[in-house]
Amino acid sequence: MKLLYKRSRYPPTSHQTQGFPWFRDFPHIECRRAAATAKSSAGRVAPGGAVVLFKTQDRSAPATLAVSEFSVVLTFLSPDNRDTVVAYWDLESQTVTYHQPDSPCVPVQRSDQEGLCLLLKASGLSLVLFAVSQEELLNRLMVFGSAGTVDSLCHLNVWGRCSIPIHALEAGLKNHQLDTVDFFLKSKANVLYQPQSTVPTHCSPGASHGYVKDLCPALDLLHSSIRDTHTEAQSRQFSEQLLSITLTFLNTQVRLLLSNTEELDESLQECVHILDAYISDLRTYLKFSWPAGGETPSPVPSNALQSRSEVEDWGSLSTEEVIQRAIMTNQIPRAQAFLRKQGSQGQRLEDLRKIGLVLAFRCLTLRDLDQATTLLRNMGFSVKKQLHSICLYTEDRDLRGFVVSFLNRSQFRPFNRGTILAFLLTENSCDPAVLWAYLTSLHDQHRVNQWIQSMDAQNGDPSTATQWPTLTADVVNSKTQCSIYMRNQILDMLAKRGVFVQAEMADFEQLLWRLGQAGGVMQANVPVPQFRSVQGRDFHSCFISYCLDHGLQYLLYTYLEHYRLTPRNCLALADKSLYESHPWFEMLVKMQEIPRDLTDPGKVFQASLTSVQVLTPGSPASVSSMLLEGHSLLALCTIMFAPGGFSFLLLVFESAGCLQTFRVAICQHPRIYWYVSLRHLWLFLIVLIKAPFNLLICALWRVVPLFLTEVSAELPHFSSPHLVSKHALIENLDFLYYLQHGRPSVAYGTFLVQHLLNVSGVEPLCVCQAYCLALQNFSSPSVTAACVCFCELLGVCSLKLRVDLKALNFVLKFWSADSEKSSVGSQKEFLVEKGSKLAEKQSAEELLVDLENAVRNSVEGRGISRSSYEAGQEWALPVQFCQLHGLSLSPVYPCDCAADGQWLHFLLFVQLHSYPPKQVRALLSHFSPALRAHLSLAFQDLQLHSQWKQEGLQGRVETLPRDASMEAPRELFQVLLQSQEQPSPWRYLLGEAMAQHCPPLTVFAACHQVGDHLQCLCVWILTSVEGEVTVEATAHIDESPSHHVWNLHDLSVIWKTLLRRSKFRPLIRGFQLFQRDSPLIHMLRMYELCYDYKNYPEAKTKLHEFQKCLFNVIFFASLLPVCIKPFHMFKASVLLFTMMQQCGTQYELRRLLQLLADMERLLKSNGPDFKKLSLLSQVLQDTPVSLSACLLETYSPDALQRACQEMLEQLQALGLFSQARQVAELAGLPLDSLLINELLKDLQGLKAKRQWQRKEARLAFWRKCHNQLRNNGTSAVAASEFFLSQAEQSQPEPHGVAETELLCVQERCVLLSLSGFWLSQQDPVPLAQLEEMEKRLWSCRLRQQVILTVLEKESIFATPVGVAENSFDGLVREFSFSKVPMLNDPKFLSLDCLPSSATMDDATVSSLDEKDQSALAMLVGQLLDEGSIYEASRVCRYFSYSHRDVRLVLHCRGLASGELQTGMMELLSPELYFAPSTMKRFLSSFVVVPSPEDQVVTKLQMLVDECYHGKNYCKQVLSLYELSKELQCSYSEISGEAPEAVLRKVLISQQPERYKKAQAFISVQGLQPDAVAQLVSSGVVQGLLTSGQEGESEKQMYSHADGREAFLQLAKLCGDPNLVGIRLLDLVPTVPLAELSCTVELLILSHDCFSLTCNMEGIVRVLQAARHISHTHLAHSERYSLLVRLLTGIGRYNDMTYIFDLLNQNHRFEMLLRKKVDGLKTALLDYIKRCLPGDSEKYNMVALCFSMCREIGENHEGAARTQLKIIESQPWGESTVTPELKAALLKVLTLLKDAAESYSKDSCVRQAVRCVKMAKLVTLQLHLLSHGQDQRVINLRPPELPAAVLALPHCYQSFVIAEAYDFTPDWAEVLYQKVILNGNFSYLDEFKQRRSPPASLFEEISKKYAPPGNSSQNLKKLLQSCQDVYMHYKLAYEHKFFDVANMLIQESKTNSYLSDRLGS
Repeated sequence: MKLLYKRSRYPPTSHQTQGFPWFRDFPHIECRRAAATAKSSAGRVAPGGAVVLFKTQDRSAPATLAVSEFSVVLTFLSPDNRDTVVAYWDLESQTVTYHQPDSPCVPVQRSDQEGLCLLLKASGLSLVLFAVSQEELLNRLMVFGSAGTVDSLCHLNVWGRCSIPIHALEAGLKNHQLDTVDFFLKSKANVLYQPQSTVPTHCSPGASHGYVKDLCPALDLLHSSIRDTHTEAQSRQFSEQLLSITLTFLNTQVRLLLSNTEELDESLQECVHILDAYISDLRTYLKFSWPAGGETPSPVPSNALQSRSEVEDWGSLSTEEVIQRAIMTNQIPRAQAFLRKQGSQGQRLEDLRKIGLVLAFRCLTLRDLDQATTLLRNMGFSVKKQLHSICLYTEDRDLRGFVVSFLNRSQFRPFNRGTILAFLLTENSCDPAVLWAYLTSLHDQHRVNQWIQSMDAQNGDPSTATQWPTLTADVVNSKTQCSIYMRNQILDMLAKRGVFVQAEMADFEQLLWRLGQAGGVMQANVPVPQFRSVQGRDFHSCFISYCLDHGLQYLLYTYLEHYRLTPRNCLALADKSLYESHPWFEMLVKMQEIPRDLTDPGKVFQASLTSVQVLTPGSPASVSSMLLEGHSLLALCTIMFAPGGFSFLLLVFESAGCLQTFRVAICQHPRIYWYVSLRHLWLFLIVLIKAPFNLLICALWRVVPLFLTEVSAELPHFSSPHLVSKHALIENLDFLYYLQHGRPSVAYGTFLVQHLLNVSGVEPLCVCQAYCLALQNFSSPSVTAACVCFCELLGVCSLKLRVDLKALNFVLKFWSADSEKSSVGSQKEFLVEKGSKLAEKQSAEELLVDLENAVRNSVEGRGISRSSYEAGQEWALPVQFCQLHGLSLSPVYPCDCAADGQWLHFLLFVQLHSYPPKQVRALLSHFSPALRAHLSLAFQDLQLHSQWKQEGLQGRVETLPRDASMEAPRELFQVLLQSQEQPSPWRYLLGEAMAQHCPPLTVFAACHQVGDHLQCLCVWILTSVEGEVTVEATAHIDESPSHHVWNLHDLSVIWKTLLRRSKFRPLIRGFQLFQRDSPLIHMLRMYELCYDYKNYPEAKTKLHEFQKCLFNVIFFASLLPVCIKPFHMFKASVLLFTMMQQCGTQYELRRLLQLLADMERLLKSNGPDFKKLSLLSQVLQDTPVSLSACLLETYSPDALQRACQEMLEQLQALGLFSQARQVAELAGLPLDSLLINELLKDLQGLKAKRQWQRKEARLAFWRKCHNQLRNNGTSAVAASEFFLSQAEQSQPEPHGVAETELLCVQERCVLLSLSGFWLSQQDPVPLAQLEEMEKRLWSCRLRQQVILTVLEKESIFATPVGVAENSFDGLVREFSFSKVPMLNDPKFLSLDCLPSSATMDDATVSSLDEKDQSALAMLVGQLLDEGSIYEASRVCRYFSYSHRDVRLVLHCRGLASGELQTGMMELLSPELYFAPSTMKRFLSSFVVVPSPEDQVVTKLQMLVDECYHGKNYCKQVLSLYELSKELQCSYSEISGEAPEAVLRKVLISQQPERYKKAQAFISVQGLQPDAVAQLVSSGVVQGLLTSGQEGESEKQMYSHADGREAFLQLAKLCGDPNLVGIRLLDLVPTVPLAELSCTVELLILSHDCFSLTCNMEGIVRVLQAARHISHTHLAHSERYSLLVRLLTGIGRYNDMTYIFDLLNQNHRFEMLLRKKVDGLKTALLDYIKRCLPGDSEKYNMVALCFSMCREIGENHEGAARTQLKIIESQPWGESTVTPELKAALLKVLTLLKDAAESYSKDSCVRQAVRCVKMAKLVTLQLHLLSHGQDQRVINLRPPELPAAVLALPHCYQSFVIAEAYDFTPDWAEVLYQKVILNGNFSYLDEFKQRRSPPASLFEEISKKYAPPGNSSQNLKKLLQSCQDVYMHYKLAYEHKFFDVANMLIQESKTNSYLSDRLGS
């Protein structure tokens, strides 16, 4: 086997492998790819070989062997060929795979070289392939073979069609293989419809949607292929076939989806939508062939005939029946067409579907579910969704149940919260309690809020509509099923709306709390007016009682003032029992009564008496009791307000025997007694004034002046300085006074003023005083709080005071709970005494005992365990008391914990309160023995640190029971405990963190309030990295890192160090912990995303967040340290520099720079220009040139330019000019050399092609060079040298053909012209170089002309190459030297320096041979003909050549300018000079008859005749000379001006024929139409602007007064008035807005130009501009006259109806009536008819103004008919005949008369007659109404006319109706009814007066006759009126009137006639 392997691996010759099949390497395609990359000598088998054991039957023997580099295939055969086994050995994996055929077979070996496993079976030859799947085989066969082969293979092997890959389809489309496409689509045909056995089963909706999504790429590929090949003629057939296949596939898939399900869910609907979109797009490529007109239409299908017959039957059905039948039979479009034809409802699809829904609902009510579902399905609705909607919104319970049962059977249950809620809301009988319970149980906050808000609408607020039922407080109280939080929110919202539940109404305190959440108790109205307590009291009474019980005096006072409550409107205020229990309440009520009636002093008196009761409890409220109690001053103040005054009160005292008491009381105050006794009562009354309520002040001022002295002019008051100095008692209050009154701030201020400024060392004393005061008043919260605040203000710790106060109050509370109220005072005094002795240890110990008892009682009263954590919190107070007073700590709680076995609570308590170790050891004895032993062992190594430092006691470290260790703690908790003993715990923690390399300690250090987060951040980072990184980061520190104070500089060093080592994660975590708001976190995140994840989009987001955060930091800079902003920016710059330097590839650098491009403005001052670097990196993206590393390290603008210069040179060397250009632009480098090098490279490449031999290629290239140099702003010197150097290189080959030499010469001419053009752009222009270059150019042109002459002679019948079109001459003329102003010097037009034939030297003549001279003469002649006089003169000077025509032209110009007077003879030929007949006038338009004195004109005409070349120039000179004479200016002046300026002068001149002269001047000068149009348009604009100005102005070319004809003559000067119109329209925006009249005129004139040439595009532009200016400017500025001018000037009324609208809207319509313009009246009337149909007044006004009688008549007639329509719309009857109706008819009659009159004035006879007839009809109607007849004759319809005629009594009335309605009555019927039946022969007489009755009329009446009785006589009488004798006889005979017949026969007049007629 090894030998076979070697042979298979190393074949002897290469030709042996040529016969291998294409599928030989399929099983190991990947292995062979790997082998291709390995060395050729490397094998898959070890050098020593390989051994494998094949497991086969004993009888089997190896038959064939195939060995490859990767595998071995061995075939084993049995003797009978039944057990054939094929073994496959994989040499790489060393695995063996077996294949055993299912039928007998034998191996077949085709050749020794092929490694195929072929088996021959009875069914045929088979190939066995290993290590390849069926899918892979078919895919590769599809790619490298064909679809037919794959299909055949699948058929032979009975395989299902496999899924063909998309690339196979793409390859098939590319190669136009329709079989591949067909096979692909067939393989996808069943993805939406998977058959299973014989029963088809549809795929799941989700799977279908996924399959369709998978099809989308293939369908997109098919669509794009159809689109691309549809427009190609050679691929049209393939496109059509592909389109047919694709559409068939799509339609089949849609049909499968729709036919296998009744309803489509959302997934299937999306599938259909996707497929329909593809079908719609592909339908656009279909080709439709319509039958020709002569072809026979295809036969109509039978179903169409049947449908047509059904539609014909619809005519007898109602609309609903038609719609129902159409929906049921899927004929909705037919029904729409039918209904539209009938004009019935439902022709719109929306209306039809609405009716269909009604029909479906009707079917449901009849329980016809099948028909209802069919209707819904055929209308395109989802049946279940519609039934669900009906179920929700119907009110029929039975129907709802029926539908719900069907939906349940269909397993359709979309009932969510919304549907259930909608269901509940639609129930009319919906119980609000059920709905409320449902919503609150779901915590549906949104809908609950909506329901509560709907109560506003229920309470009368119409702004919010509601669908919710009424919500009551009982429902909320009993049915709320939500949480307490949501319940409180609901109750708050209800309380704001005045709704309160009963549970809270019963609890008044809870009600007050609820009111506090809803606006408070003091609102505009009483918040709870319906409130009644259990006792029946209202809200006011309950609130007053609540305030009294809780001592809320101020709140009660404010409440009473807010609601203005008095004893008269509130019974609670008059309750005597409340006065007795709360005396201050009565005083409050009395005091509030005072300001309500300021005229009653008795209220003040009563209030004063009630205040006595408050001051002296138990005493009666009287003045006597005040005097007896010793309150004499109070009594004096009170009696001042007593009724009757002071004198009356004295009488009362005297009668009551109290006068003596009063005198005794006054005697205590001698001055008052003196004032009273000496009748100085006014001073005493001042006391009354200064009382709080000065009610008698008004009366006082009447009394006081009687007692004033003459000297005193000021009323005495208590602030008078002399009174204060004499009589005032001044007392200074100490700070203790203010503390006692609860005013600590005032006390502190008083202390500072009175003590600290004068006395030193009083602070400890005042603290002791405040401490003693607080203890004396420990039960008064205001005093104790004031003392505590005072101590804190002094900077003294108030902890001891607060603990002592709390202990005293705690003990007092404990004592008072077990004693009576009477003993509370004594207990309080006892505690005050104890508190004053707390400095003594004994008193403190006694109080501690009481405090422990109180705490124990409190714990027991709360019902908590004595050893619980809550109990420990209670026992913290005694322990603090012991610590503050130096007592041994209370052992009560630790003993309780020990007794209960709560060792954890014990340890926490003793550790928390720092119990001494000895005491702890003693307390351990209370534990059980087991716990005591465990705790003793635990305490062996425990260190207890005393945390309490009080009065100089430092913390101690004691160990239980071992000795203390001096080593630093190593455990975390030990370090934390040890830190608490340090002066700065957080600094100690930082030091330990550095020493032990422990990062968590920095976190604990940061938790301290005074900890510096910056130092914590530095230490955390250093302790989170490796030791070597820490050493490097702290190398700049001289001291130990454990004691170092870290700052921003240290953080910067750490930042750089870690970033340089890519240690960014400690930085991220550190900033997150200690600087979580720092912008640098986002930068670090950006670094992480770029460095680790290469996630640049997310990194960009972080970068933006950094920018935003940094901007916020800058904005709030005042709140941050000054160094923070530059620190952040500097650190960000360092990070970015580091990132750029760490980028491993240019790709990473480019992506990074793209991110940093937006950081330019933020970090530009601190770093590089990231935007430029990013652009530079993008430019260098696909080039071998990379961004310089030096540029990233040291960036500066100069370094950037140097680096870019180097890159620029490298890119140019590589030929990357586009990138080089971008680099140069970024760096601001010059582009001249770059552009020239690029052009040279392009030139080099172009010369290497044959295309360069073509003239067009060279022309295009040099023009491109010029354009590029110009567009890039190349310097003129560089461009000129470039073209000059190329001109020098453009040399023909020696002895070359003439055509090649000609091409090179022409190219040199172009290059020299371009070089001269660029040379002329220099400043200053080098004139000498320019002349030299022009001479070189003309030398080339001479050579060119010589070559052309030779070629012309050689090729007589062919046009030479150089003469063809698109030659170089066009480019030479474009850049001609004649356009250089510096070369057109007047000196070149002088004859002095012009060479003559006599002055030509021999050297010049010898340099120009005969051919050259001939060519030069020809070229100079061409220059003269073109008018290039300057250039011709220069050429003659360059070559010293004398040209006769040049001298003539220059002589002509010299004569006209006056420079020459003689010299004519040698120039003119003798024949011309002496022939007077040749003296002709060439330009007779300027001068009709020349002046005989003007010899210059004669000479100029002679020169014109003599000149051969340059004749046109001479004519121009002559014309200018004559113009100068007419314009009265010199020739030099007019010739120096531009032709446009001269033309302007001609047009400005007021000569009658100026337009003809201007036209002649234009033709002679050859002015272009554009130039003339520009001149005319600018002149018109200037003239219009000037005409609007006041005062004298210079003459203008055109003014508004010149009129339209003058303008049109100007416009026609350019030959194309369109040009003038366009220029005027373009100049409209340049006109100032103030000159709107000028703008309007410009629009009108431009419209005239466009109308003159029928330029519709220009007219449209004018109309658009007119519309814009009308709405934007004219109407806005009320320039209505300009609107009218614009309308009438343009005259397009139908297109400018908006101006009519503007004038009508602004009531300026009458301005149009003043304009007598043709067509305006018709436009006005047409506008009124179309846009103002009801404005008859305006219509008549217009018609009258323009004398339009016919239109007036039409208007009157229309108004009359409108009035008749109004009458017709009203009911007609006896009750409706009102005066208003008669008045309306009279109005109609008047209008018809006026209309007839107007028609007659305009000779409109027919219309006038029609109005007269209608007027007669209205007159008849009025006649009938005035005679009490309500018969209607107006507004009759045709069917009503016969009855109306018969109803009228008179015949003339019938004629009126007949004429008015143009109706011919059945007179036979009328006469029969009136005459025969009724015998009204007067009616017959009236009829005969109108017309003579014909014989046929009598015959018709006779036919209607039926003898009823007396009617025969009427008929006989009627026949007497018949003038036809024969008819008379005939009818009489027929009706048996024999007497009449005999009389006619017997009468002599008729006998003969009748005999003849009867005989015939």
